[in-house]
Amino acid sequence: MRSLALFLLLSGFCPTVHIYAQSLSVSGYVEDRLSGERIPDVEIYFPDLERGTITNQYGFYSFASASTQIKLLVSHIAYEPQEFDLKLFQDTTLNIILTPREISLSEVEVVVSPNRAVENVYMSQHNIEIAQIETLPMLLGEPDVQKVLQLLPGVQGGQEGSSGLYVRGGRADQNLILLDGLPLYNPSHLFGFFSVFPTQAMKSVKLFKGGFPARYGGRLSSVVDYTMREGNLKQYRGQAALGIVSSRVLIEGPIKKEKASFLLSGRRTFIDLFLRPFQKGNSEQDLIYFYDLHFKANIIASGRNRFYLSAYAGRDLFEYRYDSEKNQLNVSKFIPDRSETDTGWGNRLLALRWNHIIGDRTFVNVLAGMTSYHYALEQHRTRSQPGINEPIRVSEDSWNSAILDRIVKVDAEHNAGSRHYLRFGLEGIWHRIQPGRTQRQTETESEEKATVEQQFPTNHLKSRTIAAYAEDEIYLSRRFQINVGLRASGYLVDGGPYWSIEPRVSANLRLSEHLAAKVSAVTMQQYIHLLTQGGARLPNDLWVPSTELINPQRGQQIAMGLAWSVPSGRYELYLEAYWRRMQNLLEYETDANTRSSAVLNWADLVEEGNGQAAGLEIFAQKKTGRWTGWLGYTLGKASRKFKNLNDGESFPDGFDRRHDLSIVGRYRINNQVEFSATWVYGSGYPVWLPVGQYLIRPVIVVDFGPLNNSRAPDYHRLDVGFHFEKTLSWATRTFSLGLYNLYGRKNPFYVYAYSNIDEYFYRRPPQVTKVSLFQWIPSLSYQLEF
Repeated sequence: MRSLALFLLLSGFCPTVHIYAQSLSVSGYVEDRLSGERIPDVEIYFPDLERGTITNQYGFYSFASASTQIKLLVSHIAYEPQEFDLKLFQDTTLNIILTPREISLSEVEVVVSPNRAVENVYMSQHNIEIAQIETLPMLLGEPDVQKVLQLLPGVQGGQEGSSGLYVRGGRADQNLILLDGLPLYNPSHLFGFFSVFPTQAMKSVKLFKGGFPARYGGRLSSVVDYTMREGNLKQYRGQAALGIVSSRVLIEGPIKKEKASFLLSGRRTFIDLFLRPFQKGNSEQDLIYFYDLHFKANIIASGRNRFYLSAYAGRDLFEYRYDSEKNQLNVSKFIPDRSETDTGWGNRLLALRWNHIIGDRTFVNVLAGMTSYHYALEQHRTRSQPGINEPIRVSEDSWNSAILDRIVKVDAEHNAGSRHYLRFGLEGIWHRIQPGRTQRQTETESEEKATVEQQFPTNHLKSRTIAAYAEDEIYLSRRFQINVGLRASGYLVDGGPYWSIEPRVSANLRLSEHLAAKVSAVTMQQYIHLLTQGGARLPNDLWVPSTELINPQRGQQIAMGLAWSVPSGRYELYLEAYWRRMQNLLEYETDANTRSSAVLNWADLVEEGNGQAAGLEIFAQKKTGRWTGWLGYTLGKASRKFKNLNDGESFPDGFDRRHDLSIVGRYRINNQVEFSATWVYGSGYPVWLPVGQYLIRPVIVVDFGPLNNSRAPDYHRLDVGFHFEKTLSWATRTFSLGLYNLYGRKNPFYVYAYSNIDEYFYRRPPQVTKVSLFQWIPSLSYQLEF
């Protein structure tokens, strides 16, 4: 019965396919003249109709017109514009080739370009121009797209240095982060300081903070859609870069010229190679490194068929060694002489895609792939005994957590005439989740071995997600456009299925040629949760599914705003207000740490509650000239409410920030030198600090009061950088120099309090301490592109 209802739901959109009988279409691909790669997000505008379209992530476009004589204006921020005059007698295929634009002092590309600001029906959306990110100053000089996203209104990064995203009052697990159509569960390296997306391997990235199209689902707060480059179809090219903490290389070129190409990118830190000689002989040694590999290949089988293979593998490793003999602390044969701790985590992804064009109006993409995340910790303790050469193993501890998704998707776009553009699709996901598994093997004094194993609650939890969606982008008039969509999904798990209907609507009313009012309302459903433990930044949080005891997360968001641009297009301004409501959020109980060893099921350690968030965002941008940049400001509030936490009263979310301001500027000194600077300010995050303490000898009892009852000091810093580029006969050489936190502000990384009672048991107020990490961090990098 439900399948029949879903079929009828999708069929309701089908009658619109007949309305194009009196219209003609223009469709095709847009390609880069030098590399042959297809270009996403190219604007194709029809001035006589005051309407336009953009290429999708595969560079395809389709537009229908009732007029037989039309003019096309084709533009992209990184390419020379083109103009076409066409006379249509039938549906027409027009493949467009664009030439990369030479950078000049009179017109400099902008990093962030919200897509078709006034004309676009979508709101709360940003497109990032990947090619220019490397000119912005970053921590340790490592270019990072995620950190650029943090400079946009409505987006926060959490703790200093982190590449995490907290969007409009949401949490990190509520972001749908896609790489070539598949989700990544942990998009960061080095305890969150760097993301897994090297800029040289990425082609485009889109951020949706609200107004989500129906084709996206499974998360509440945002969608970040990354697309990898495809590889040069015409010639072999390469890049090599060396920075303070890592090096990276990229090779690309044709497998068969004009028909197939590949791209291979690799990156690795060398902190461990640098530190290892200095730690030799120490009683304590700790080393960390990460690597990642990106690969993509594509084959043009015909003008209507193209195949893609995408792969990613990344891993972090943290090693800690302790040798008590070197500290002369081996006082008992049962105290371990040596302990070894190895922690590793990482993602793997594999995707196969097929693009197919039906007629001139329908574009179909079929995807099959898998994505996984795994975290493992192993600890070994050994001791030595006189007369025995080999060390004796005292104990072994291990902890494992993993998630594996197998995914099949079919997405289609159909140009149904001059007033309708349809998108629809199906998706199936097979989940296998291991929330946590611990095992301990110990040796007693009699040298007998005992093994204790604990799982939460079984070895693997299996479930399935199915979804179908349909969207119709409707042009009601030249000045009024709406996108109406519906997503239906189900989650099949032991204990009964969950079903969800998620309506989506966005509208754009053009008040004038350069001013538009926009509004959107969406409902989202999320079937998995991330249980986060405070304290250490190790990625040992638990991904857990919805079960018969734990409901799926659900959220609603309403946004409205204005988009304005000057006639010259030099300046743009966006003003948005949003309101969000979230249900069935999870938090650990306040005593979860003390109870976890005695509880077998993670579901018995959590509380289920609700959340709210509201805010006002301002985004102002200068797009051309020697000076370019933007200003982003957010006035926001986010709260949570749980029945058994904080006496059932509402409390500020841990990442609630009242004011958040980012100012980004770039100045092109000449054709070879560019200066850039970013200044960020944020009011303090909530912290939970004691309000009093009592001495009941010999115990000190601390009263913490309401949850998140205080605020950390405000955060602000200034980063600057210089970018030097020189073209040689055989390569382009780039040297970047930067300084993070120019004026040395000691920003709070962590705030805590401890009891303060003197030797006479005189009670003093608890002492609050602020821990800071980063101060005056220089960076430099050198890159060759050949």
